[in-house]
Amino acid sequence: MKRIFLFAFIQIVSAVMSVTGYSEDKFAIAVIPDSQQEVLRDNDTRLKSRMQWLADNKKDLNLKFVLHVGDMMNWDTPDHAQYERNSKGFEILDKAGIPYAVALGNHDTAATKEGGSAAPGNVNTNLRNTSSFNKYFPEARFKALEGVFEKGKADNSFQTFKAGGLDWLVISLELWARTEAVEWAKKVVEEHPNHNVIIVTHSFLNGGSAIEKSNGGYGNNSPQFIFDKLVSQYANIRLVFCGHVGGHGYRTDKGVKGNTVYEFVQCYHDNATNPVRLFEIDTRKGSIKTWVYCPSISKDKDDKSSFTVSDVSWVPAKGR
Repeated sequence: MKRIFLFAFIQIVSAVMSVTGYSEDKFAIAVIPDSQQEVLRDNDTRLKSRMQWLADNKKDLNLKFVLHVGDMMNWDTPDHAQYERNSKGFEILDKAGIPYAVALGNHDTAATKEGGSAAPGNVNTNLRNTSSFNKYFPEARFKALEGVFEKGKADNSFQTFKAGGLDWLVISLELWARTEAVEWAKKVVEEHPNHNVIIVTHSFLNGGSAIEKSNGGYGNNSPQFIFDKLVSQYANIRLVFCGHVGGHGYRTDKGVKGNTVYEFVQCYHDNATNPVRLFEIDTRKGSIKTWVYCPSISKDKDDKSSFTVSDVSWVPAKGR
């Protein structure tokens, strides 16, 4: 009887740990680079192909979260055709139960007109006009959502999840963020000291993997400001993902608390394939393995973007 009870107890504990995400050491997150070239035509299947591949490989990868670094659209049109195509692509993740976060790029806002050039009017005001995005990607669509900066707008938001025995927090931060949005993000991080924080924003590193010092000429604060005021200030910020320029790049910086921040740019602007950058995080070994895979050709990208980072120190979960 004791053995039966013990076996049942172990089974219950294992089930609970599996649900909470505390049973595994190794899991994956996927980062989608600027995919704006994939939604210009109805017959372009690259976006859906990528999403379906992620859904089909959810279990094998132990995929816990998907991030998009922005510029999902190239421009908006009166019929919102590119938003429609994007929305249908993300529906594949919705149906597969895969949570995701997106960072808005300049092409996802009213700052860009049809054809890709700057829209008329005040460009900064246009940059903060994200009504089309929020129509197709309302707060309710983000299943792990915990809070937003502005009610009814997912432009600046945070989500949480559990994986690898740790607690994780993802902050989506607007492009060239306003000071008020940065202050909001700081408060979110301060309120979650036991979470490993991931920040996804459209522009952060430049093509040479240096922290960008410009606000694009029409944004608010530069990525350097965001690093100085937010990223470098908290001991639990671990990862930053961005796009906007370049192909792929990587750097590390030390925060003021002595923690290492791992920063990755993935952009590509691919006109032929549909790259997705994968990160396998091993919380027991303290490693991050990353590579870029192109589902449309069933091949890894051969551009020296595959490597492993060792000796990563993670923030332990509360009470552990």
